[in-house]
Amino acid sequence: MKNKKKVLIVCDKNPCTSFGRLSLDIFTALSNSFLPQLLWLVTPKYFPEGAPQIGDFLEARSLETGFFSYKRPFSKYLKQNSPDIVLFIRPELGFLAPIPKKLNPACKSIVMVHDTFAETLYPNSLKFKIINKFFINKTTKADTFIFNSHYTENESNSYFGKPRLPGKVVGCPVSSGFLKEHAIISNEERQKFWARQGINGFQSFCLNVSLDEPRKNLQTFFKLAQNRPNTAFIRVGRLRKQTKEHLQSLGLKNLFHFHSLDFNTLVDFYRHASVFIYPSFLEGFGLPPLEALACNTPVIAASTSALKENLEGIVPLVSPPDNLKEYEEQLDKILNQELIVSKEKVQNLLQKFSPATFAKTLSIFLEEIA
Repeated sequence: MKNKKKVLIVCDKNPCTSFGRLSLDIFTALSNSFLPQLLWLVTPKYFPEGAPQIGDFLEARSLETGFFSYKRPFSKYLKQNSPDIVLFIRPELGFLAPIPKKLNPACKSIVMVHDTFAETLYPNSLKFKIINKFFINKTTKADTFIFNSHYTENESNSYFGKPRLPGKVVGCPVSSGFLKEHAIISNEERQKFWARQGINGFQSFCLNVSLDEPRKNLQTFFKLAQNRPNTAFIRVGRLRKQTKEHLQSLGLKNLFHFHSLDFNTLVDFYRHASVFIYPSFLEGFGLPPLEALACNTPVIAASTSALKENLEGIVPLVSPPDNLKEYEEQLDKILNQELIVSKEKVQNLLQKFSPATFAKTLSIFLEEIA
């Protein structure tokens, strides 16, 4: 019997985050064909509950100090475990990418590139200049990349250049917790659920799950809330100080914010939303709209970047992404049940990005380069 190759998956975000869930998905995806192992780079900020129970971990006071303190214990860990492949979950871990090759020339290092926004969108930001210089730039020392979309592959080739070994678009899996059979939610059930969250007196509920970055175009989501006072607008994700101050100045009674949710609660938020709205200007993949569709929730998204690549012809796409009038028109159609998304198209999309499809694509690629 052929010996299975060891694949080490390195992640610096906890399992409740998108990167953490992806790391767990990759671990599961590779379990049949490889010997996968998880290594968490634990910091108090990103692991408030402490180290996960699955996998091993290295600790640092912060990701910033980790630039200096992770390298030696990471080298020691590699020597002890001798992986054949090391997969870094994002380019911000590129500062560790040269180490596997130095210790073992036969070991392949791979970086998963989700987008190049940190590298290209904020040229005047001191924060991102530091991230690029110290954390990301050595991503080019990896043997190859895997990409979540063709859009990202093209952007990466333009910024990083093509990797030494041919890369591969592997997609991004929708976690199995979203893909299980979900019952259709009645309007009465929906209102009771949101009432338990402290949201009362609304007939419809619009959800957004995203980071608070300029490219996410949250201003359009907030303007929608201003124009539709009888509809509840619910956002999940951290808020920057300036965004909080802006929302306070608006004084909207129909806008609700949740800092973070555990996985099961997040699924329930998706399931009980009337509509999921995703007006982002730029996305390397755009996983939340697929998660919403998996929970039987209609989606309205921006017609741009990887959102267009994945969702065109399946859900209504708005162009340009800040076209407020078109969002309102599409929202009315969905709430009035005038616009019905094809279940067959949605199922085909979810199958394309299912854990099983992802596992097959990624495993074949790793077998080729190992």
